[in-house]
Amino acid sequence: MADGRIRISLATGELEVEGTREFIAGYDDTIQTMLTRLRDQQVPVASQVNRALAVGSGADQVPTVEIAEDRHFGEVIHALPKSASGTDQILVAGYFASRTITDRTFSTAEANGMLIEQGIKLANASQSIKNNMQAKRVFKVGTRFRVSRTGEQHVRGLING
Repeated sequence: MADGRIRISLATGELEVEGTREFIAGYDDTIQTMLTRLRDQQVPVASQVNRALAVGSGADQVPTVEIAEDRHFGEVIHALPKSASGTDQILVAGYFASRTITDRTFSTAEANGMLIEQGIKLANASQSIKNNMQAKRVFKVGTRFRVSRTGEQHVRGLING
């Protein structure tokens, strides 16, 4: 982090600001405007965001596959087949973690944290993400990851048995 960072998720109504006093002061007007917008607008639920992302066409758009839209992550992860590997588990966690973020990305720590909350401890979460990258189920977006179409199909196969 050079001076700081600002992360905004309209999907979840989150605004994160991190940095020095000087950095934050330089963006004070913008931050206040975003706080007002977040306070005044109704935060869309994840399924509405997914539908909005899937509407329309464009070369830069990736269609969203609706997967277990009405099921909670804990219910889904514990219903996976016994044969599901750590690579599969972190893929499902990454999919769920990315559903509420506007750019549909997730970090290894976010996905692993969701698994830990459910009592699942992976031996090496980073290696599981690398395995998914090699299988082309996820790809890098900056320092984060996004589930690919192949990954979404794999998740659907795991969930639907």
